[in-house]
Amino acid sequence: MSLEKIHKDIDRLWPVHLQKTREMLRIPSVSMTGEGIEETAGALADMLTRMGTRVKMFKAGNNSHPLVAGELDVGADMTALLYGMYDVQPVGDIDLWDHPPFGATIVKKKPFGETLVNRGVYNSKASLMGTLLAIGTMLDRGELPMNIHFLLDGEEELGGQSFPKYIHKNKAKLSKADAAFGLDYGENADGVPMIALGMKGCMYLDLSTKGSERGGPTEGEIHSSDAVIVESPVWRLVHAISSMVDENQDPSIDGIWDDVEDPAKEDTALVRKLAKVFDPECYARETGVKKFKVKGSKEKLLRKYLFEPSLNIDGIVAGYNGEGSKTVLPDSAKAKIDIRLVPNMSVEGTFKKVEAHLRRRGFTDVHIGRYEDYPWTKVSVNETVSQACIEAMKYHGKEPEVWPLTAGSAPFYLFDQFLGVPWGGAGLGHGGRAHAPNEFAVVAKMKDFEKSVATVFWKFTEISGRKR
Repeated sequence: MSLEKIHKDIDRLWPVHLQKTREMLRIPSVSMTGEGIEETAGALADMLTRMGTRVKMFKAGNNSHPLVAGELDVGADMTALLYGMYDVQPVGDIDLWDHPPFGATIVKKKPFGETLVNRGVYNSKASLMGTLLAIGTMLDRGELPMNIHFLLDGEEELGGQSFPKYIHKNKAKLSKADAAFGLDYGENADGVPMIALGMKGCMYLDLSTKGSERGGPTEGEIHSSDAVIVESPVWRLVHAISSMVDENQDPSIDGIWDDVEDPAKEDTALVRKLAKVFDPECYARETGVKKFKVKGSKEKLLRKYLFEPSLNIDGIVAGYNGEGSKTVLPDSAKAKIDIRLVPNMSVEGTFKKVEAHLRRRGFTDVHIGRYEDYPWTKVSVNETVSQACIEAMKYHGKEPEVWPLTAGSAPFYLFDQFLGVPWGGAGLGHGGRAHAPNEFAVVAKMKDFEKSVATVFWKFTEISGRKR
């Protein structure tokens, strides 16, 4: 069987593939600062060009990071869009790293054995390399079953405009694709693959206050003893944010629940099945929390996790935060929050409700800043691409957990909602500590991931052929 031969090729080539992946990981590609972005984009473009891809670097504007786009035509009957991201989060506090964040260091970590430590190794630069190397392996055998339109994003962590603008500009061509794929490490710590059929949307906001005519210092911080007669912009911001959640920290923005729809019968059935195998203790352990704020059955926990919105404070800054004491009344405060959107909430509708909620309570002095937002996205378990992902995991002897949604967000709405192209994502492989110090991926699982990429592609063309 050709698929088995491809898997054997990946086994044979693995030392070379691992080295190429480590070389790419050692190039920083921090979207927040731009460090290494151009070099990484150039390296990926060279890699695609050597495969025979017609490559184009696309930027939404002068300050944008490039989308590495390219068309690889192998004369196949079917064409897939392939999304990947090459940008990573900032390193953060370097002192919290046990190894250089861009050293691609291999260390032993219980219970996994050899792991590779690097910023972006888990989210999601290493899986991008694994996908490209698997495609290259199939190409070398002359057995790549689909034409590929590559869409390699350098602004995913920023919510940048290059990817969406490219999609809009090339809608006529891209909408003809048979499917879209976003392949990533998908196994949990117990080795169970998780397949998501959708993602929540994400609205990211800055909320800020400062001293003004209504009160508060207007020319810098003042002595804290004046707090008895002078309003604090910090308390204004705290009260404004607090008004938007209830005692359980669930959203209480006026009208926000009006657009939240109940899960469909198909999704309810998936949740019931998922609840039989889902291990909350394993998830808590991987997440690094002691307990969840939800009491009740596993099904209740999953329904809340998947089908309810959330409002989270990502960060809040005000006044003095150094060593020792400094008694001041700050002149300003800022918080960053994200609101996760579920079907059938809209981005603009939710934003208007935030504005109206604050206005009704007199918080007209709270300034709201916006970023690029992601709407929610959802495909059916019955789509060919969904079934291909499920069958691929089963081919490798794994019974996957099929999640109707995941709480995370990505710009895949552009595929199903804008292009009308169903998307799917799956993959073997395990890692952890995304966005945190000592981010890692399990080395042996990285090789398994490459094999699963080939399997997903083959299963998609196989199932599509049966349906025709």
